[in-house]
Formats: sequence, structure tokens, C-alpha cells
Amino acid sequence: MNLSIFIARRYLFSKKKQNAINIISIISMVGVAIGTTALIVVLSVFNGIDTLLTEATDCFTPDLTIAPAKGKFITTDTILIHRLTRMPEISSCDPVVEENSLVKFGDKLVPVVVKGVDSTYAEHVNIRPSIVGGIYSLEKDGKPAVVMGYGIAAALKIRLGSLSPVTFYYPDRKASSASSSALNSQQIYPLGIFSAQQDIDGKYVITGIETARELFGVPGQISKIEIKLKDPDQTESLKKELSVQLQPTYKVEDKYDLNRSFYAMMKSEKLAVFLILLFILLIASFNIIGSVSMLIIDKKEDIGIYQALGMSKEKITSIFTLEGNLITGLGALIGLVLGTILCLLQEYYGFITLGNGSYIVSAYPVKVIASDILIIMVTVITIGYLASRFPVKYLVNKIVKS
Repeated sequence: MNLSIFIARRYLFSKKKQNAINIISIISMVGVAIGTTALIVVLSVFNGIDTLLTEATDCFTPDLTIAPAKGKFITTDTILIHRLTRMPEISSCDPVVEENSLVKFGDKLVPVVVKGVDSTYAEHVNIRPSIVGGIYSLEKDGKPAVVMGYGIAAALKIRLGSLSPVTFYYPDRKASSASSSALNSQQIYPLGIFSAQQDIDGKYVITGIETARELFGVPGQISKIEIKLKDPDQTESLKKELSVQLQPTYKVEDKYDLNRSFYAMMKSEKLAVFLILLFILLIASFNIIGSVSMLIIDKKEDIGIYQALGMSKEKITSIFTLEGNLITGLGALIGLVLGTILCLLQEYYGFITLGNGSYIVSAYPVKVIASDILIIMVTVITIGYLASRFPVKYLVNKIVKS
């Protein structure tokens, strides 16, 4: 065994002349353990929330979209759709007509995004589990129907099963200034309500693609093609491949391009919490400085003996640096085990619930990611090393004669 490690380990567990040193060492270790546990738990909760929201919006967020590079609509390219369908990486591709509109019900008027899809859309994106009221259907007795987000239905105070349709309005592209009406309007029956995520629920309504084309006055056109992949890990490579092939007519975007603000917000919140907890851990590391400094003073006679036996100043410094590293390492290991156990218990058994209310899940979502744990451990150990290395070097230089 390395001599420095042997001596540092003996100092860590042996009784000191001043009992306060043992107490401060324990406090330092507990502080590091609590800080590490908090980092693992909080970041795992953020991972769980991120995963939950991603899964909840997955049916509304395609892996890739192909949209016209200029303008909102383009003539349906059946050759392109057929070619995409035959690609082995692609699970499905759906032509979509999507545009802003106004919807009115009674005296309520709400801005929405109308999404026109074909009859196979529900099977490709598995939207039916998100239906919380009524049914998913794009027509009723041969007449157009609509499925809308929970937030829109609440704003319009719609009751499913009523015989009253909602009315959609959109500017008439062919209307002249002398025309009596500059708006296209369509009455569509609401048959279902979906709930996925707040921004989506208060924004989208889904109807048939031909209904949307008639409302927007774009027969035979689409606004984009939504693509689902068999393996989402191939998103980046396929995006680059299609971008090269389809430029300059089309632009290819992935889910991160389409929801950049959402993913940026999640990352920034996670980073902010990580830095706050890291700052708290940095303050707790001052206990390590105090513990190691008092140990050096307590072992001043031992240092003299080490020097008399021919031990170099660098070797003496390494003994007490290792002492600080052992305190940090043991604290980090305890925190790692404790934090991981707490997260796994919550993930599988859901002991901490969200309370009474209408939530997607009943307990706080948690997901432990190995890369996060690795970053936490490296960061904690680095802080512990810096907290002991420089004070030790300074004090040893003051005590040891050259």
C-alpha cells in the first residue's frame, strides 16, 4: 500500500488529541454526503419531469418534419411521400395542413392552430391514449368533426354530445376588397378532447385534412410532412441526409428545432438548480479546509518526525491532501448510494405523491441518468481536492523547514 494513503487513512479513523477535529471531519463528510444526495435527487427529478413531458407530447411532436423552404403551403408531392415511406429508417410519414385560425362557440372566440390530418394519422402517432373526453374521430355522419385540446374546450365551455357545432374562421385568399365577406367559415362538430401538455392543449385542434384544405382555401396542398422514425437515435443522421437531398425546396427540422424554447427552458432550469446546489456544496467544503488545517496543526510533531526520516515536503503535503480527498470521497460515496436508493425507491414505488388533483401521474417522476451521476461525482471530488490541496500546501510550507 502507498505510504501516503496508509498514513492518511490512519489519520482519518484514529483519535486525535483534539476531539473537535474528529467532529469537524464527520461534519465535513456529512455535508458532502447531503450535498451529493441533493444533487442526485434534484437532477433525477428534473430528468423525470423532462421525460414525462417529452412522452406526453410525443404523439404531437414528430421526430422530423419536412416543410416548404418558402411560404406556408406547397403542392402535395406524392412522389416524395412515397419515397419517404419506403425508407427503412422511417416508421410513418403523414401529410399535414396546419395554420392559425379563430374558433367561435356561443359568445366565446379563441385563436387556435388547426391541424388537418388524414385517416391513418391516429394509428401512426398513437393519439388515442391522450383522449380524455369523447372519442377520436374526424367525421360524424359524413360531416367534418374536430378533436380539440383540453385548454381550448375549457375556454369555449364546450360540452361534448351537444348538437351545436363550433365555427372556424380564416381569411378568404380570393376575397376582393368589394366582397361582402373576407372570411372563410366552417361549422365543425367537436367529438373529442385530448390532454397532453398545457401549451399543446391550449393551442391545437385536429380535423380531417380535406376539411382544413377547404377552410384555408388550399386544395391539393400541404404545409408539412411529419415523420416518425423506427429508431429516434437516427434522427440527426437522417435529418442531415434529407436536408442535403431536399434543399432548396424543403427544409428539414427535428423536434428540438420545433420546440427549441421548451427544451432550452428545461435545460436552463436544470443547470440553474445544479449551480445553486453546487454553490451550497462549495460552502460546505470549507469544513474540509478547517478539518485538514486543524489536523496539520495537531500532527505538527509527526510532520517533524517524517522530515527527520527523510520524507520530502511534497510527500508530506500529499498525506494531508489525501486526508481531505478521503473525507470528500467517503462523503460523495455515501451521498451517491443514498441518493440513488431514494431515487430508485421513488421511481418504482412512488412514495412521494403529488397529492389530490388531476395529474398525468400520481407520484413525482424520477429518472436516474448515469451521465448525471458521473458529472456530479467528478464535480464533488474536484471541489474536495481544491478545498484541501491549496490550504495544505500553504500550511505545510509554513511548518516544514526547507
